[in-house]
Amino acid sequence: MLFRLILPCFLLLASCFSYSQPKQAKKAALGDVKLADENFRYGNFEGALDEYLVLIKKDPANEKYNYRIGVCYLNTDIDKTKAIAYFEKIQGSTSEHETKYLLGRAYQYALQFDDAIKAFGKFKEGGKGSAENTKDADVQVQYCLNAKELMKFPLNVTFENLGKNINSEYPDYFPFVPGDESFLIFNTKRPESGGYQYPDGSWGANIYFSKVKDGEFSKAKPIGRVINSAYGDEEAVGLSSSGEYLLVYFDNMQGSGDIYISKADKSRNFKEPILLDEQINSMKGQEISASISPDGNAIFFASTRPGGMGGSDIYVCRRLPDGNWSPAQNLGEGVNTPQNEDFPNISPDGYILFFSSMGHTSMGGYDIFAAKWDENERKFTGAKNIGFPINTPEDDMNFRISSTGKYGYLSARKRDGLGDLDIYRINFLDVDPDYTVLVGKVTSKDAEKPVDSAHVFISVTDVKTGDEFGNYMPNPGTGKYVIILPPGKFKIATEIPGYLPYSETVQILDKSSYKPLIEKNIILVPDGYVTPTPPKKK
Repeated sequence: MLFRLILPCFLLLASCFSYSQPKQAKKAALGDVKLADENFRYGNFEGALDEYLVLIKKDPANEKYNYRIGVCYLNTDIDKTKAIAYFEKIQGSTSEHETKYLLGRAYQYALQFDDAIKAFGKFKEGGKGSAENTKDADVQVQYCLNAKELMKFPLNVTFENLGKNINSEYPDYFPFVPGDESFLIFNTKRPESGGYQYPDGSWGANIYFSKVKDGEFSKAKPIGRVINSAYGDEEAVGLSSSGEYLLVYFDNMQGSGDIYISKADKSRNFKEPILLDEQINSMKGQEISASISPDGNAIFFASTRPGGMGGSDIYVCRRLPDGNWSPAQNLGEGVNTPQNEDFPNISPDGYILFFSSMGHTSMGGYDIFAAKWDENERKFTGAKNIGFPINTPEDDMNFRISSTGKYGYLSARKRDGLGDLDIYRINFLDVDPDYTVLVGKVTSKDAEKPVDSAHVFISVTDVKTGDEFGNYMPNPGTGKYVIILPPGKFKIATEIPGYLPYSETVQILDKSSYKPLIEKNIILVPDGYVTPTPPKKK
């Protein structure tokens, strides 16, 4: 989906960098100038980077190599901040007028906003940059100012990389989960997916699927040939909060630039996708992503059709009494701006619209915003940046929230990643999880030596952190205990004179494996207790 994946152009080249630069099968770089230049010219920035990094070891001061290495880093999801050293090296000598602009962009990714603002100012003072980048420099300065303010009030969140069951060294992006987090659907560009390989060595996009088992995501697999094809690209672009409907964008023999809908059966197998009608898929624009309301009576989607507020806007079509869809309605200035908006996602309760925007108070590229439903005005209003560190100077798109509001999902490039974009689960620490009540009774293995519950203390330790979670006493009259625990793995232990030490690990599951109540009796074994020998059978 080229429109959706492309960021603003900032190079002298007649090309832009994509949101998810596909990796290629790696070959040892030999420092081939011709191959480096050819890869660079055709937008194979990772291939070009490998060659230029070998070449610059032989010629560290080479202006062309330094400049192009910087450009390559900015055009990949390796580490854009690595471009800084190469652009700084040639600031006083380069004939490339865009270098100061590019250095400003690199500073943004490193969160060095004051340095970025200075670099953009020097770029404009030079007066020799491209008209497009000169205009965009003002936009980037505003992004820097927005970012400085947003970073003063960071969100209390943690990020969990979903690991090798989900992520790979290739781009894994745009996750979708139903409200109960019972499964995960995402897009990937990896060779083993069986997708199409392009002439530059990159791989076409396919859709992968993973079910939750015992609170964990299972090994992700291709969603199947009913949706994935052997040629071109197909990408998941929306999912209903019930998990019943999947929205797919096709760029292959089955269609181009349109959104299809697929319904799941009871086993979560998605059926043959059906093209959505002309109210949603227009002839004069490109439809990019979509989301269905929880009641199934509204489809929100992003489109570049004429008549919008600028770039791609978010629209809604509502189901009519006859079952057809109404004409598309632009959501207006409460959501849309002259910049691009994308990836509408309706919260499971239907009252919050999450979406990505390059406008409003973005801190750089696409940021994720939330607009609330106003019952009086009958529209979504008050778009608000959901904050740092979920939003960054890089493109942050397609945010999904669980029914509890405790967890969110998005794709990002972080230092703990497996390579390129990975799927992350966000934990909102200020939102209480679904707690599990652990109940049981402290008893003795020997009925003739009952436990005096008044002397029992139960300690609970978090296995992951080693921290003590709490100490508990059972009811001294009945021996019954109650412990309330969040998701995680805990060691339950107790020691009292006359009995062997007791400890057991209990795992509290979340996602769709969540259980509100677990019953577990603690049976203590008296010192010297001998298990009775069962009577012999006659």
